[in-house]
Parts: sequence; structure tokens; C-alpha cells
Amino acid sequence: MGYVPALCFLNLGLLISSTACLYLGSILINIYLLPSLDLLTSNFATVPYLILAIGGLLLVCSIIGIIAAVVKSRVALIIYAVLLGAVFTLQLASIFTSMELRNDMERRVIFQTGNGNVHNELKRYWDDETVRTKWDTLQRDFQCCGAFNMRTGFQDWSRLGNYQQDGQQRGVPNSCCLDEEDGGCGNTEEIYSDPLAYEKINIHGCMAIMKNRLLRDIAPVLLTYIACAVVLALITILAMVLSAAYVAAITRRSNQERDGMGMYQAPAGHNAGTSRYEDTTLSRPYPDTLDSGININGSLRSIRTNRSNYQDGSLHGTPIIKGDNHRASLYIEPSNEAGTVI
Repeated sequence: MGYVPALCFLNLGLLISSTACLYLGSILINIYLLPSLDLLTSNFATVPYLILAIGGLLLVCSIIGIIAAVVKSRVALIIYAVLLGAVFTLQLASIFTSMELRNDMERRVIFQTGNGNVHNELKRYWDDETVRTKWDTLQRDFQCCGAFNMRTGFQDWSRLGNYQQDGQQRGVPNSCCLDEEDGGCGNTEEIYSDPLAYEKINIHGCMAIMKNRLLRDIAPVLLTYIACAVVLALITILAMVLSAAYVAAITRRSNQERDGMGMYQAPAGHNAGTSRYEDTTLSRPYPDTLDSGININGSLRSIRTNRSNYQDGSLHGTPIIKGDNHRASLYIEPSNEAGTVI
């Protein structure tokens, strides 16, 4: 399998994974309202936002990767590899924070150590619009009232010391009412001593309800996400390595094409359409002397050497004789290369 099919296949998997991450992150934020529990631990807000960021970056990276592989753009592949490196860093962060959050939920430590932070935030409910919106959303969506404890969670509002301007103690917010259209169902302090309060308002604390839902729904989801995130991180590394290798292959191919497929370039002065052996126009300062190049007759010897040997006729088919009966071991004959003597 070549680089283009492999990268397209991997990016298709990353594209599918990105949609899954975006879907999971939106569920954790909009349905389970995990960022609202950041006062217990910051991981409740960090994990879903990291998953959303990973999904968004993977969506962009997969599209860039497919386009870069098809058009064979070296710049686009480099950008793609850099983005994958950022995604891999976020994946590692999300894996470790998800593991930490899951361990905290199973040990149920965060629901015991965060009581002070929750009560301090409830005290600001009547004065802080942001806190009011946050707790109204929690109490409506989870059908709860107050913070901790089952059946008596609404009593947390009586322990805050919130009083109206006339000195009377406030009741529970309207978001605690079973029928919120019936305004003022628990605005007075009599709701705290009413034995039939459960017929008017939600009586369970929000943290008590969310603790059960988190252990039932979110803990298994986080375990599945951690396993999938490890596999996804490995795929991300593989795609990053393949993209880097593809950039190197494109660079090597372009260098070979520029250098004539790895051969030396023809010397300056050669005519077009001729090889470097057919036409040699290199200037020689001593044309009639021995050199290491190729002369016009195709011999390794110079013109002067060949001409001088033939003018005196001493080497024209004559063996070298030493004495009467001894013949020399060297016998020089003319070759077929324009009378070149070897």
C-alpha cells in the first residue's frame, strides 16, 4: 500500500473518531452538566472540554490530511503533521485527567471534601446572576433542590442565612418547584417545616442525585473512552509518522528529478540532444599532450603521441627484438581506432 491510500485510510478513521469525540463531549456538557461540578474538582470541566477540542482538531486534521495526500502538497503535509502533534498532546492530557476523574468518582472523595465550596456558592445565589443561572439549570434538569443529602437536600437553603430586605428568611428558589409556573411555591420559610413539602418541591439534593448518576453512567463511559483514546493516540502517531515519511519521499523525488534521476548534469557547453561522450567542447590548454580526458579520436592518448609514433615508423607492426633469438614480450600493433597504438 502506498502513502496516499494509507493516509486516506487513516484519516477516514480519524474523521469518524472526531465525530464520536464531538458527540461525547456535547453529551457530557449539555446533558450531564459536568462543567457545573467544577467546584468539586476542575476535572469535571477539563475532561469534556478536552474531548471537544480533540474532536474539533481531529475533524480539521483529517480533512487537511486527505487533501494533502491526494494533491501531494509538501507544505500541507507538514501542517498536517504539526496539527497531529498538538492533537496527540491533548489526547495524552485527556487520558490522564479522565483516569483521575474516574478514580475520584469511584472513591467518592470529591463529594465529601467539596461541601464547603458548594455551600459558599449557594450563599451567592441571590446576588450573583451567574451562580443563579447555574443552579437553576442544575435543579431543573436533575429535578433536585439544594446540594447534599437525599430527602432533605432542600434544607440546605435554610442553613445559608439568606434573608430578604424585610428580615424574613428566604425559602427555596422557584427552580425547586415541581410546577415552576406556580410562582412562589416555596418562597417562604414555612416550606422547611412543611411535612408535605415533597408535594410542592423537589426534596433531594443535586449532588446526591448527580453522584448516583455519575457512578452509573459517566464512570463506565470514561473507562470506555480511556481505552478508545489510547488506540486513537496510536493511530494519530502512525498518521504523523506516515505524513513525515511522505514529505521525505516527495522531497527525495523532486531532488532526483532536478538532478536528472541521480546522474551528473551535462557539462556547460554541450549541445542539446547529444550525450556527454559524443560532444566534448571542454577547452584544453595543451591539446597535443597526454591527458586523462577523452580526445576527439576516442583515445586516451593525445594526438601528438599518436602522430609522432607513426611518423618515424618505429612502432608500425614491428616487434621489439633483443639479440638474435629473443623476442620481447611486448608487441605493439595498430588498433582500429584511427591508428591508435595501445
